[in-house]
Amino acid sequence: MWKITLEEEYKKNPELKEEQIQEIQTWIKSQPHLPSITDLDVVMFLQSCQFDLDQTKETVEAYYTYRTSLTDFFSGRDPMSKEIQEISKVINVTILPDPDKDGNRIMWGSLVDPDPNHYSFALAVKYFTMTSEVFQLEHGTVPGFIVVYDVKNLSFSHLLKTPLTHISKYTHYAQEAASFPVKGIHYLNTNAVIDKLVSFVKPFVKSSIMEVLQLHSNLDTFFKFVPREIVPKDYGGDQLTLKEMNDLNLRKIEDHRQFFLDEQKYRVDESKRVGKKGKSSASGNGNGVDGVKGSFKKLSID
Repeated sequence: MWKITLEEEYKKNPELKEEQIQEIQTWIKSQPHLPSITDLDVVMFLQSCQFDLDQTKETVEAYYTYRTSLTDFFSGRDPMSKEIQEISKVINVTILPDPDKDGNRIMWGSLVDPDPNHYSFALAVKYFTMTSEVFQLEHGTVPGFIVVYDVKNLSFSHLLKTPLTHISKYTHYAQEAASFPVKGIHYLNTNAVIDKLVSFVKPFVKSSIMEVLQLHSNLDTFFKFVPREIVPKDYGGDQLTLKEMNDLNLRKIEDHRQFFLDEQKYRVDESKRVGKKGKSSASGNGNGVDGVKGSFKKLSID
């Protein structure tokens, strides 16, 4: 399914060496619980970890272990399923066609249906991660990703129906297992809901993430970070509307249906894990991944 080659990745990443890929592949073969992956998969992890071999091994371990344990997010990802088709109408998601001046790609999301009964945090995560995976299959490595989310229609009712464990687990996954570098996170049209959400996640978010998090009550401050001309037309830019780009994104994900059906096989076999059985933080049995219980109903929203 890859539309790029190793040769292209070597040209894009002068730091990338064949021996680095070989070392990671040799290490994966020494871990019987991990699935076999392609050299291009390894390149994605190496680049996201700035070619640090030890960090790459930790990220590969976390990536596949989380994807095995977090079934709410990483199972049932058939693009043609009713769930995926419906969430694509509740949130608009795309990766903008043009990069910023540094070559970073912008993943843009917006909650467009304000009815909380139609919203699911787990399905939103599915749609976002499926979008990023298709992009990587088509484009390979990029300098970084900037994540933009318009929360104008987000209300406390959306949070009240979202299990705290879902937010906690996804936050851990995003920090420990991302196969691409995140250079910025921007929330647009922020309100008291986002203030509450940020205060909740702050204790278990790395300082490096908080440093790239920006909250914008209006677009003027946002355009100091992202050029106006590359954003959707309905946000004052020169591109297609976000809805039009979302529709194109969904079609692209549907075109990769076989990839998502096959991807389900690439999971950890805990029965083959050597040592630390049941103790991996990504398995939900350590380091607080399962340490947050309940829902926002138990938190003060004053």
